Amino acid sequence: MRTTLLLSAGLLLAGISPLRAKPLDITRDQEEEKSAELEQAEEEFQELQRKIERKEIPPIEFEFNKAVLKPQSKVALEMVADLMFRHTDLKLMVFGHTCDVGSDEYNLWLSQKRAQAVKSYLVQLGVMGEYIKAKGFGKRKPIAPNDCEENRKKNRRVEFIPTKRWWESVF
Repeated sequence: MRTTLLLSAGLLLAGISPLRAKPLDITRDQEEEKSAELEQAEEEFQELQRKIERKEIPPIEFEFNKAVLKPQSKVALEMVADLMFRHTDLKLMVFGHTCDVGSDEYNLWLSQKRAQAVKSYLVQLGVMGEYIKAKGFGKRKPIAPNDCEENRKKNRRVEFIPTKRWWESVF
């Protein structure tokens, strides 16, 4: 029902009567093709993140206590942009994370700024900004216990989640 209302409102804004609009014909084959393409894109993003973790590609890092990308981070982001160019109907969620050093409020702010810096650089490379959402989680989603500097470094990260869904259904 909500989708129909949004679609009708969008058609009206575009000057098209919803009664005259043709329904979208999406076949099962097209849905399966889109699903297979998304799976391939997800695997490519996961492989990129594995290469970063294994240090085969420089990790995405920022200057201390800032949302300024270190120059070596741009290698991985150029690869992300390349994936976006090859999968043109893909959308990308960029999630920023921090370790537990600092207040909750500051880490949430910093992780959001860093996710936004990643998005900004991807846009500079030519990726359409409407296809990227940046969200900071601060220290709320650690992947390792914050009990030593090595684990804290693991928690200071940027994650990429590709999707083909409408943003309204994601956020």
